[in-house]
Amino acid sequence: MTACGTTNAGGGGGGAACKGKIGFMGALSGGDASVVLPSRDGAKLALDQFKAQNKDCTVEMVEFDTEGDPDKAGPVAAKIATDTSFVGVIGGAFSGETRATKKTYQEAGVPMISQSATATDLTQKDVVKVFHRVVGYDDLQGGAAGKYLAGKYSKVFVVDDGTTYGAALGDKVRATAGSKVVGSDKVQQKQTDFSASISKMNATGADAVFYAGYANEGGPFLKQLRASGSKAAFVGGDGLYGEDFPKAAGAESEGATITCPCLPAEKAKGNFAKDFKAKYNTDPGAYAAEGFDAMNIFLQGIKAGKSSRKDLLDFVNSYDQDGVTKHIKFDANGDVDKSKVSIYTYVIKSGKLTAGEEIPSA
Repeated sequence: MTACGTTNAGGGGGGAACKGKIGFMGALSGGDASVVLPSRDGAKLALDQFKAQNKDCTVEMVEFDTEGDPDKAGPVAAKIATDTSFVGVIGGAFSGETRATKKTYQEAGVPMISQSATATDLTQKDVVKVFHRVVGYDDLQGGAAGKYLAGKYSKVFVVDDGTTYGAALGDKVRATAGSKVVGSDKVQQKQTDFSASISKMNATGADAVFYAGYANEGGPFLKQLRASGSKAAFVGGDGLYGEDFPKAAGAESEGATITCPCLPAEKAKGNFAKDFKAKYNTDPGAYAAEGFDAMNIFLQGIKAGKSSRKDLLDFVNSYDQDGVTKHIKFDANGDVDKSKVSIYTYVIKSGKLTAGEEIPSA
């Protein structure tokens, strides 16, 4: 494979045992889909390259659109769990849907590899042995964001959307930024009027706001913030990473900063970025390289003849190789070594996210 330093090249494969279905579960439509679709395409790229070099392997990726809704993810997990032709699942893409489904997958023994679910509690509380992720978790991101904010601004206001993702990320930013935090507030998913929170923030004289939530609400929040006359710097977490946020915020998104425990595509190893653009005629977006890595881990196991859920889970648990984003080896809770995790800022310029600086985690 030209784009991956981890999958064995060459023909052949595991013969009759080289088969299976991999589910892909996440928001493939809706206001936050841009956080997920690039990773879906990265996984598809990995599979296409694999099948081109392993003609006798019959591996299929089946997509399930949850819209990022935990209630819609539950039936998807039940379907995958009860269909024994599925030997693994990439996802959930969001933390809420992952939290809602991981016990279903645990009971059925289905190995999970998430490319973008970052909530800390997924691996630090109520641990299930089937769950893994190839990204860092929110304590690392929140710590890095808090240090970044405290180092650049004198008065920081923190807003979170009250979800288990947003609340935990916001809490870590508050704790790390410490005395620089002059106030905070909570909003809700599907909220449209943010005037109360914005008035509260403006009263503090904050020169920066951190928004922990998703694009569907983060975009309108920023538009209304600018309409209020505030010129405070806007920084958001990886729930805003993707094309949906600048679309939702419009011109007001210019100069906004997003943090993410995801690797800029141009820093991915091998020819990943070049191959992705050749296939899709666009540069890799949010978590595209992480989706590529997640799929390749499964593909290597399948090629090695791990055709049952148990055998593939054992393979994933013992995985210890370079991916295109980082060296991947899972600890007992399913996390990669935090020393291999990098946190980056991305700045919106002309409606596009451009890679900024690497920032150290706390």
